[in-house]
Amino acid sequence: MSERDRIAAAIDLPRAEREVLRWTILVALWHARPYGADETLLLNAARDSLLRTTEAQMRAEMNSLRLRGLIHIADKGPVWWAEITADGEAVVEYRAEPPSGVFRPPRW
Repeated sequence: MSERDRIAAAIDLPRAEREVLRWTILVALWHARPYGADETLLLNAARDSLLRTTEAQMRAEMNSLRLRGLIHIADKGPVWWAEITADGEAVVEYRAEPPSGVFRPPRW
């Protein structure tokens, strides 16, 4: 087994993609302050970041962030609308530690 194959086997790619997707959602909502954004905009932001994301995955990760208190989902109708909370802002601005399950790149 090559070194590259050993590294790939050691990394849980689906988990890593979920954690990066959560960070992408937080950053997109941080930029959408104070109005928030709908799931379509968030899905496009994720896809522009080269994440392979479906609508169902987007809703699952939005709900995950809601349960962590980082975002508020305003309407669970046909199209979800979300806003970042004060705790979510603190995580994006590096004033608070991210909860487990949210990847945040190191600060420069």
